[in-house]
Amino acid sequence: FAVIVGVKALIMGPRRSSSSSSAYQATPQRRNERRSTLTTDAFYGLGIAIILFASGTIVWSTRHLNRINIVSTSSISNSKAEFLGEDQFAKNDKLELQKEVPVLSLDDIPLPDSGDGAIIPFDLSVNFLQRIIKAPGAPPEPPMVAHASKARVEEDFLPVVPPSSVNFRWRHRARVGSSYEDASNIQGYRIIVRRHQHASIERSNNLTVWDSGRVDIDSAAGEELPHSVTWGSSPPTIGHILEWMVQVWDNNNQPNTSSWTKFAVGPEKEDDWKGKWIVHPHDMDTFDTTNKLHTKTKRFGDLKNDCKNWKKRRPLPLFRMKLSSEELNVIEGEEISSVLLVMSGLGSFRASFDGVPLSTSGPIDPPFTDYSKRIMYRGYDVTPFLLGSSSITSNHVIGVTMGSGWWDHRPVTGMAKFHFLPRGPVTVVAQIIVTYTSGETRVVGQSSENGMANWQVTRGHIRESDLFTGEMIDLNVFAAMEGWDTTNGWQDEAIGIDGTDPYMNIDAWVNPVSYRTEVTQAERKQEMAIRSSALHKNKTKYYPRRKQVASPLGQLVPSEIPPILPMERIAPDEIHDLGSGRWLLDFGRAFSGMLHFDKGLPQPIIPHNNIYPRAHGFGDASEKRWSFITVVYGESLEMTTGDINRVLVAG
Repeated sequence: FAVIVGVKALIMGPRRSSSSSSAYQATPQRRNERRSTLTTDAFYGLGIAIILFASGTIVWSTRHLNRINIVSTSSISNSKAEFLGEDQFAKNDKLELQKEVPVLSLDDIPLPDSGDGAIIPFDLSVNFLQRIIKAPGAPPEPPMVAHASKARVEEDFLPVVPPSSVNFRWRHRARVGSSYEDASNIQGYRIIVRRHQHASIERSNNLTVWDSGRVDIDSAAGEELPHSVTWGSSPPTIGHILEWMVQVWDNNNQPNTSSWTKFAVGPEKEDDWKGKWIVHPHDMDTFDTTNKLHTKTKRFGDLKNDCKNWKKRRPLPLFRMKLSSEELNVIEGEEISSVLLVMSGLGSFRASFDGVPLSTSGPIDPPFTDYSKRIMYRGYDVTPFLLGSSSITSNHVIGVTMGSGWWDHRPVTGMAKFHFLPRGPVTVVAQIIVTYTSGETRVVGQSSENGMANWQVTRGHIRESDLFTGEMIDLNVFAAMEGWDTTNGWQDEAIGIDGTDPYMNIDAWVNPVSYRTEVTQAERKQEMAIRSSALHKNKTKYYPRRKQVASPLGQLVPSEIPPILPMERIAPDEIHDLGSGRWLLDFGRAFSGMLHFDKGLPQPIIPHNNIYPRAHGFGDASEKRWSFITVVYGESLEMTTGDINRVLVAG
């Protein structure tokens, strides 16, 4: 309305009284007055428009963002408090945002009684990594699984370092109320490293493995605190779970001590790994050009044949390993001090112990690297699962759920140049390092020829897991295989598998086979140079035709960055029923995350004409009239129908 007033003022000009209209003459002076009045009226109208628009926007935004308009049905929970947690949910049904949200939940800053010094050390890290106890957006505590001693692990991320390179870093701050002179300089520091023991284990003597002693810093001579402190004695033992602290002296020579923080020492060289990469037998056959399951190709990387072989590797496999009590208690008179599980998987993996997830990280774990050169692995402290007389004398099962990741995703064309990435069948490597009270270590449960009898693999509930086309899960298989990663679901005898249809091998557990390839690192390097036009074919070295064409695997290194962790739990602002079994969940912002239904899934609806909305169906569902649910992620809506206009990922 205000804009119309302003435009009307520009067109019609200023108002004049009837008495003066007849005497009005277009003199230069009157024309200037008229222009001035026109400008004033125009700005007056536009000013009103801006004020009304701003006021309306504020009112609408406030009401829209604070309104919880969730349609309550039997299948969709309308309780944000239950999902977000009572501590994050205000009484007035509004989400209270913390003024200071910690990036990661780390070890506590030392208490004031940890010393009398004016400088407090905190934020301890080893090799630039910090222990993450619990991610801020971690899901609620899962129910206790039968035969499990804990519902979750002690940390979401445990730093693992190689024995040849251990560097300590920390930050420090002034104590509240201390003087500037006392907190201005650090006169010295001391680092103590000892073997970590859980509270329920009787603490042994002589646990210290390195003590730097006090290292003085002569600030008057220009010496400064080093950026990092390197391990100064003989290298630590692989498999030990350690903890360290630092003590600093302020300018008045008064000490203060940090809290203890935990890390582990993992394998570094190839000889340190007793476990080897293992795969599903049929998955390895799809990369064997002499096998009947493999479609013979003219050259490696043919798109059409790669798609055919890719479909033969679906559904994705599940791995599991049985850890017997006899393997753990092999040294007479020795008690277990700690148990470290080191593991990696390509493309991506999630590990569990007796059905309990070992981390809330995912779904991209390990991080993306050139897998033919370097692959990162994770370490997990599974000692709490083995504490107590009943746990130490019982068998346990470690489960691994696999995804495609950047390793074996669907061959696609266009922007994603999949043929530049290393490719191979979904594979896993793992081993358990047991440390006894004497400090002696032993490797058990390794994924190798010697330990293959303890490992099993099968086709699971994930029919497809792709970074570009989404994930497809068979909920019927998921329900039927419940408990597959626990002792209740373990089967000692392997079941025979069908070599023609991979879907007939679901829940058919067999022993895995070793990963194998004839492609060398030098050959792959030359192949990539040719594909990227960095090397002419006339200058290449001749390599014979390979039978095993999977990519070579690189060196295993400890994870050099923290995993992708949930930072926040959010619930939809609005849920709209679009009809035909479609629901629109509006979270009010863009984010990267995983969808979680806390009280079951919506009821699926099959259209009578078998015509599904765009991006909501697929061929098998239409032909076989399957009951299924599709979650489509989008970033904009159609103005007319309110449906998703731009599909990012469908799965």
